[in-house]
Amino acid sequence: MKRITLPLLILLSGILPAQNDTTIQAAIDQQVWKPFIVAFKNQDAELFNSIHTDDVLRITPWGIKEGKEYKASTKANYEKGKAAGQKRTIAFWFEHRQAKQKVAYEVGYYKVTAFTPEGEQNYYARFHVLLRKKAGRWKIAQDWDTNQVNGVAVTAEDFEKGADKQLK
Repeated sequence: MKRITLPLLILLSGILPAQNDTTIQAAIDQQVWKPFIVAFKNQDAELFNSIHTDDVLRITPWGIKEGKEYKASTKANYEKGKAAGQKRTIAFWFEHRQAKQKVAYEVGYYKVTAFTPEGEQNYYARFHVLLRKKAGRWKIAQDWDTNQVNGVAVTAEDFEKGADKQLK
């Protein structure tokens, strides 16, 4: 009996983490990424800020913002964008996703489409996000992105490499 149990446990230990990662990533998609897309499009600062931890660390080529400072700037920018009638969408795909019970790390690419009187303008970047599970909900704890990788601009071609992996 012991001889069968040990190999069975070893076999299951290799299968279950993959299923667990899939379950965790599905929860992250529902609790973070789908609301992120809606909040970004609708410039809903309350929803957007709710999917970030209170001590979130936001890093961009323009600097670092933390917690309340980041959430306040998001609110101000969204109010300004709404008042100006700005319309935009975001789409992204994941190149790498790792998850455990209360922490996850994800890397991917995104495309922002801004709708202007001159037509659509697209912007591309690569992101790295650290997520933490707080009080039973996944939230973004650290968000870093850049429009260059190794000094080379992120392009539509980079984004299109993951067209089949885009979150819907």
